[in-house]
Amino acid sequence: MKRTLYTILGVDPLATSEEIAAAYARLHAAFQSGSYDRNDWVLVREAYAVLSNTDKRAMYDRSQIAPPLTRSVEQAPAQQGFNLDWRYGLAAGLLVAGLVYFAKGRPPAPAPVIATQGATQDAAPVLMQDSGGRADPFAAQPQAAQAPAGGSSSGAMGMEELFAKLSPYVARINMYRGSTQTGTGSGVALGGDAIITNCHVALAGTRLQVKLGQDSYEATVAVADEERDLCKLSVKGLNAPPVVIGASSDMRTGQRVIAIGAPHGLDLTISDGIVSSLRPLDGGTLIQTTAPVSPGSSGGGLFDSAGRLVGIVTFQMRTGQNLNFAAPAEWIGSMRSRSGSGLIGKMSAERAQSDPAQSARNGDMVVGQWHCHDTIGGTSVLISFHDDRTLEMRYENRVSPGRWMYRDGQLGIQFANVADTMRMEELSRDKMILKFNVGQRLVCARR
Repeated sequence: MKRTLYTILGVDPLATSEEIAAAYARLHAAFQSGSYDRNDWVLVREAYAVLSNTDKRAMYDRSQIAPPLTRSVEQAPAQQGFNLDWRYGLAAGLLVAGLVYFAKGRPPAPAPVIATQGATQDAAPVLMQDSGGRADPFAAQPQAAQAPAGGSSSGAMGMEELFAKLSPYVARINMYRGSTQTGTGSGVALGGDAIITNCHVALAGTRLQVKLGQDSYEATVAVADEERDLCKLSVKGLNAPPVVIGASSDMRTGQRVIAIGAPHGLDLTISDGIVSSLRPLDGGTLIQTTAPVSPGSSGGGLFDSAGRLVGIVTFQMRTGQNLNFAAPAEWIGSMRSRSGSGLIGKMSAERAQSDPAQSARNGDMVVGQWHCHDTIGGTSVLISFHDDRTLEMRYENRVSPGRWMYRDGQLGIQFANVADTMRMEELSRDKMILKFNVGQRLVCARR
């Protein structure tokens, strides 16, 4: 069988761009594990550089079906004497003319500049430092003589390279209650059996399943830092390489960032944007970014242009345009089990203080974690109101997901088979009183 760029990647000539990227990611993981030949890796990189580019791929496909311009030596009829094709003579003449021209001292032409979307003028990634002195596991990767498509000579990588490098670290997390799947989220491999994600993902089910690459594993919560909405999972049977962690404190507004996660359960979805703001919050720097995310992206990675993890995608504000937020990655090193209202509640409270009238209309101050007490029945429940208008109510050992809506002083709550509307008697940053139609009241304190 003729060896083509498609056979090098192991894909069909009609493969989609997603299938080509997935094949490259699999070969990259095999190369990293030492199970793929180093000499063949250069061919794989070249094949991916051509087939992942629409124009280059079309040109390559045409070259595979176009007839040759000249006949091969084997095809040419036997001729007597020294009778060369006129095209060879023309090529030789041009070659000689070129050598004479360059011998006169003409300076070499400058190297072509490859423009990359969202790249800064100084593409060298000097804004991040590796955490804990851990070496980049990709530093020893053999480089082809020619820079890959989309990269730059100063160190920043193109989207194709970033995806190939980072996709082995990003997982999809499925949440279950019994045999029923209740949602999906994202996570990032920290090395060994550890995965980092958001607590509002990890605590949303009674059973967790982590899908990394083609394999699925059962997982449990090892550390739950609800104050920072970060949970570390222990994944049985997983032995993943560690992602390189950067420092959000070294970042600058306007820097290019890349988000990878599983929005709506769609594995390994990549998007890019910039750091639109850096917001100090509780001993860290919350990253605001324009990189598009969606429900299911929570817990996924936010990376810089050198492939370092700088943030954990945590939430977005639905009331604005492209207002997405990530917890700083350096918080991972100082996690401890503790309860709290989390980043979503803190940001909502700050927003409510800055514009109380607008927040009252939107119900922003409702967002967060509340400990509510039934003054008649004497029972207590823990309710988490999320910014995306979803909620979780915990009572004893049961967790019930639902949705909520606030309008004109009325708070509507809907579960799978139950819906109710309560009147908001009081709402402040730290206290909320809800009254049911039957006269029952819930007095809630923010956690």
